[in-house]
Amino acid sequence: MNQDKMYIVNKIFNNETIRTIWDREQEKYFISVVDIVSVISESNNPQTY
Repeated sequence: MNQDKMYIVNKIFNNETIRTIWDREQEKYFISVVDIVSVISESNNPQTY
C-alpha cells in the first residue's frame, strides 16, 4: 500500500484509543490488534498475548 493513500484515524473503544488506518484505494480499515488486546485484557504488556 502506498503511504500517501492511507490516513490514520483514531477510534475510541472503552475510552481507549485504538490505532486504525483507512486505505481509500482498497476501502478497508486496518486495525491494531495489539491495541484491542490491551483494552480487552487490561494488560500492561499486550504484546505477550
